Amino acid sequence: MTTVMYTGGTGRMGSVIRERLAGRYPRTVLYARSQPESSLFPGEEVVVGDLGDLDALTAAARGVDVVVHLGGLADEAPFSDILETNIAGTYHVYEAARRAGVRRVVYGSSNHVTGFHDVSEVLTESSLLRPDTYYGVSKAFGEALAALYHDKWGVESVLLRIGAFRPEPEDVRQLSIWLSWDDGAELVRCAVDAPAVGCQVVYGCSANSDSWWDGTAGWAAIGYAPRDDAAGHADRVDRTRGEPTLQGGGFTAADYRGGIW
Repeated sequence: MTTVMYTGGTGRMGSVIRERLAGRYPRTVLYARSQPESSLFPGEEVVVGDLGDLDALTAAARGVDVVVHLGGLADEAPFSDILETNIAGTYHVYEAARRAGVRRVVYGSSNHVTGFHDVSEVLTESSLLRPDTYYGVSKAFGEALAALYHDKWGVESVLLRIGAFRPEPEDVRQLSIWLSWDDGAELVRCAVDAPAVGCQVVYGCSANSDSWWDGTAGWAAIGYAPRDDAAGHADRVDRTRGEPTLQGGGFTAADYRGGIW
């Protein structure tokens, strides 16, 4: 009888996940900046609040078992904006979880924590963090914060290094990091439902033939078995951006300011 709270549950990824997991949990809390325009699914309720409001987050988290934290800025932005929303906001989520007695946080990290690795490398959960943007730095901060809250206060975390969450891959880079909508929903379900996991990094991708990541250890820890493969869409991707040399692709450019999804 798990109660789940989403931050960012009405966003681009959160909306898809909620639809596919609708009705699975008897009570689902959406912590959102405003009332959603679309209808709620069975068992859902809305708490209007901001990631900057620790008291409101703590109150919303009372009685919650697992927080799925997908809220925040989803691309590069000025550091001041990243600091307020992704860094301070993530601290507020973890501190609210600790105060409210939440068992686990499923943290929406990102492939951008390792974007400066060469495409010839095969990364595992223990590979060196090499973020490609301030956005990637904020996600690396969240992973470090999760480790602190687990080691010091016992809050569990599943850290999902999400690839390209799309209906199908859109360019050559995404052939290696694609996370299909069906696999993404299964990934979150496994992260919520898994038995004790401690603080576990999990690569958030499908079973891509050309993957840059060996995610088998993290997948086994939560029981995730992806089914889709980006290779089946290879003949339809946009090849105008060319072959990347770094895993972050265009996000690693010195003048990148945001805008590539």
